[in-house]
Amino acid sequence: MVSLSSLRRSAAKSAAARGHELGTWTTDTARGRAYAECVVADCRAWVQVEINPAANSIDIGGSAVALGCPAQR
Repeated sequence: MVSLSSLRRSAAKSAAARGHELGTWTTDTARGRAYAECVVADCRAWVQVEINPAANSIDIGGSAVALGCPAQR
């Protein structure tokens, strides 16, 4: 099974490649989830990771890993 910390590292790396600077992670270890937002002004991007995603979900998702940071344009 993948650990929450390894998912967070992977998500942070993907977000950084798109120009995002993630803030502090909010972690719910009981549910195996973590959430962070980009701290760059005027950027509302976010990322969420889940250890055991539902059948219709994914382990790493959010706009911070899908779209570039508007401050970098």
